[in-house]
Amino acid sequence: MVVDGAQAVPHLSVDVQKLDADFYVFSGHKVYAPTGIGVLYGKHSLLEELPPWRGGGEMIRKVSYDGTTFNDLPYKFEAGTPNIEGAIALAAALNFLNELGLQNVSNHENEMIRRAADALTSIRGLALYGPSDRSGSLSFNIDGIHHYDLGTLVDKMGIAVRTGHHCCQPLMTRFGITGTLRASFGCFNNEEDVDRLAEAVEKGVEMLR
Repeated sequence: MVVDGAQAVPHLSVDVQKLDADFYVFSGHKVYAPTGIGVLYGKHSLLEELPPWRGGGEMIRKVSYDGTTFNDLPYKFEAGTPNIEGAIALAAALNFLNELGLQNVSNHENEMIRRAADALTSIRGLALYGPSDRSGSLSFNIDGIHHYDLGTLVDKMGIAVRTGHHCCQPLMTRFGITGTLRASFGCFNNEEDVDRLAEAVEKGVEMLR
């Protein structure tokens, strides 16, 4: 079982042993690190069984004409020169989040999401998706307005939202829609950001109706 934890790690405390996941992965850019770096957790026994996917320095212990002996974990999977600067930046980003405290981050983000949901509910035709105890983001549509059109206008007003199916087309099919607008919140967002989001969405709706 491979768990894609990219959306959870920046917002929630994750215990891979409690989850009993065989593998758990997430991308560094989700926790404020640069792109091109990430984390793969795997159970030791399974990683021992897996063959290397790339050849190069550090991942072998011995090479001869008779065969190859691979190095111990984690070196078996680290062929060639690693992304040194990316790993250092990822460690700094994780330390930053840990210093803030993930529970503090979660509480702050949840308050921003609740504020945003309340601010948007006055817009006629608003549809919010997901449970009431959302984490990290707020997905919504406005009846009669395509999410891409509204998202483009909001972007022009300096508010970055994402539009589309967000890599989960089966879920969109379940709701009978082609996509949503998604506003994501992080530890750096504040009440002013939320108010500006609501104002931009309201203005965009007025322009498109």
